[in-house]
Amino acid sequence: MNDTTILIRQSFDQSQQFTSALDSACTRFINNNSITKLPSCSQVKSPELIAKYCDLLLRKSAKNPDDTETEELLSQIMIIFRYIEDKDVFQKFYSRMLAKRLVAGQSASDDAEASMITKLKQACGFEYTTKLQRMFQDVHLSRELNEKLKTHHRHNPTQKFEIDFSIQVLTSGSWPFQSGGDFCLPQALERPFTRFTQFYNTQYSGRVLTWLHHMSKGEIVTNCYKQKYTLQLSTYQMAFLLLFNELDQICLENIHTQLLIKEEVILQMSAVLLKTKLLECCDNENQLTMKSVLKFNTNFKSKKLRINLNVPLKLDQKIEQEATEKHVDDDRKIIIQAAIVRIMKMRKELGHQPLLSEVVGQISNIFKPKVHLIKKCIDILIEKDFLERVDGQKDIYIYLA
Repeated sequence: MNDTTILIRQSFDQSQQFTSALDSACTRFINNNSITKLPSCSQVKSPELIAKYCDLLLRKSAKNPDDTETEELLSQIMIIFRYIEDKDVFQKFYSRMLAKRLVAGQSASDDAEASMITKLKQACGFEYTTKLQRMFQDVHLSRELNEKLKTHHRHNPTQKFEIDFSIQVLTSGSWPFQSGGDFCLPQALERPFTRFTQFYNTQYSGRVLTWLHHMSKGEIVTNCYKQKYTLQLSTYQMAFLLLFNELDQICLENIHTQLLIKEEVILQMSAVLLKTKLLECCDNENQLTMKSVLKFNTNFKSKKLRINLNVPLKLDQKIEQEATEKHVDDDRKIIIQAAIVRIMKMRKELGHQPLLSEVVGQISNIFKPKVHLIKKCIDILIEKDFLERVDGQKDIYIYLA
């Protein structure tokens, strides 16, 4: 893009007509290209892919560029971002990926994360980044809370947890996470959660904690092999493996009964543990079912002393994709309705076509609304008694509320 800017300045004398034509062409091929036309992809694939590139750049890895190069790459991303029509889709995917980086402690740089949020705020306004900023704030407040917890334990050693325990408290509504459903904590894990809840209630009155166990993780050290291994696990996996402290083998149906984890999650977790040869199937079955019986592999060996088994489940990824797309649709209806109400509150009476034009004009910087969706939102507002049609003139609306 920098070379293009120089070319326009030197060869086209900063021609406004050429710049406008270039902007139009960039908008077209960035939003409609060979990827978006694939049967398996939606037309809003481009903002999702750009969000994924941001995640690749900002996620901690061995190949992270230095701060100066990262800042330059973020600036280049924003040039492309300017041409994205569905900026709300980008925001949803970016928000989910940022949340995962923050919760997992996988951000390469807090400064780079803050810089990207600032750039997005400058491009789309304060409201666009409100939840992103709130997530950052929650992470910093959680660090302070963990320090308070350590101080509390130093002064109250009898209340100290038997295991290393840290917590992140996330503001409901600001984070793109959903409840993981029912889950019964094993006794070995239950006490720290209970004690933290008691401590938290002494710090903040009137707040209710909802545990996202499916987002939590931990480590278990084995004591059943010649070599000690540290297993990095999700909380569900930890609960699963802790059952083998009491049992030599267990049926997957019993795991569901005891832990209340969804059957499809149990099957995927079991497949991961079998693949690493940590567990074995008693009946040597080729196909796992809820009737399958698993046992610990007493001959397990690994060259690695720290083994990461906390891999994303395919089920979770599919649910997240569907949830993100649904949130986009729901939010768009709210944004369109809000724009219609603002316009009609000011105009009092307005024709159908002028209303469509003004709605598009107000929100096209965030996404390009479809006419049929605007019409649907108008009908919703008529049902809610915000608007009504003029008798004998169905294409003219009057503001009521």
